Amino acid sequence: MERAEYAVAFENGYGATRRFLLSRGAGFEEADEIAQAAWVRGWEYREQLRDPSLVGYWVNSIARNLFRARFRSMPLCSLEGIEPSYRMSLDGDIELNRLLDRCPQRDRQLLEQSLDGYSAEEIARTEGITSTGIRVRLLRIRQSLRQQMAMAA
Repeated sequence: MERAEYAVAFENGYGATRRFLLSRGAGFEEADEIAQAAWVRGWEYREQLRDPSLVGYWVNSIARNLFRARFRSMPLCSLEGIEPSYRMSLDGDIELNRLLDRCPQRDRQLLEQSLDGYSAEEIARTEGITSTGIRVRLLRIRQSLRQQMAMAA
């Protein structure tokens, strides 16, 4: 991959990498820092990239690994006396998985890519249709899931 091609991929994909990290729980500054590091590492190891059209996905996997490495390198500390500022909803995760299980495989893949922070433009490139087509499909999938939830309630 040439410098100009990578520059275009960076301009188109940096925001998606940042959103991907935010969706994984990174803070705003941390997401910026890791996204930048991931794109730099991608450039350094670009000869390992087999399909240049998938550079965004590849860099996101690098970003995910960098994000995970931060957690592994953090020292353990006592949580005694610390109240969480959020509540985890295991029920919500279970319900989301149930809804995804109801989707046809192709719809599920689109939703998962969207939930992972990929833009409609990035998904469209891999699916071979327009970004508007992806947005419409995602809208219809979400409407269908809302209807299923309303009927189940």
